[in-house]
Amino acid sequence: MKDPLDLFNEMPDIKSKRQKHEENVQDFPGNTKPKNRGASIDRASHEWLNGLSHQVYNVKGVEKKFYSIGALATALGRKPVTIRSWEAKGWIPGAAFRTPPPRKEQIPGADIKGRRLYTEAQVVFLVETAIACNLNSQKNSDWKRFRKEIADNYPTH
Repeated sequence: MKDPLDLFNEMPDIKSKRQKHEENVQDFPGNTKPKNRGASIDRASHEWLNGLSHQVYNVKGVEKKFYSIGALATALGRKPVTIRSWEAKGWIPGAAFRTPPPRKEQIPGADIKGRRLYTEAQVVFLVETAIACNLNSQKNSDWKRFRKEIADNYPTH
């Protein structure tokens, strides 16, 4: 004679709503994943710099690598508009370098400027500081520390 409880061994495991929720805990509210966060990259080694597009310019006879605001945004897992916003709010200094300005006026009435350029040291510093301050976490990010680190230690060149 078979044990009647053996019938239940083949049934799938039924989990409570709480158990399902705990398995799917997210670092953002709601069900929609944020669109401005890139994939996590191991930034301990600086190999991630090799994947970023850059330009080389001569500065006082020395060739230097420069990264656009788009490359910086990619490294930080954000969008360029976010980086411009941080700059406008004074959270990060304005770009010290720019590409040569265009020959013609791009936007009527606006100042003619080149595109923002950041040195390799600035990109590395911003990425490492963002990681140290946990900026990709909605709950545990330390913006006060981030702004202080930028104010105290941001490389100018």
